[in-house]
Amino acid sequence: MEIVTDIGLGFLRMLPLVLLFYVPALPGMALLRERGGGYRIKAGLWFALGFGAIVATQLLMTSATVLQVAQTLGLSLVYIVAALALAALTVYRLAD
Repeated sequence: MEIVTDIGLGFLRMLPLVLLFYVPALPGMALLRERGGGYRIKAGLWFALGFGAIVATQLLMTSATVLQVAQTLGLSLVYIVAALALAALTVYRLAD
């Protein structure tokens, strides 16, 4: 039972950052679904600027050592993947 509680708490700790990364992921995924090459460039800019600003703010606020920077970047990649998956599911559902 203790393991299930730890897993649940770990998921709840991840949720705010996943939702924060979801903000730039949703318009980026919506632009990616559009037709044309110009939309892909716009989506890339959304992803780069949105995710980059969030990760930079995280690094400025929390990191002091190289190990902490690596940990923050690794966890941010996990959060970004989760946010992109949620955004893709949302855009897919909204398009139908």
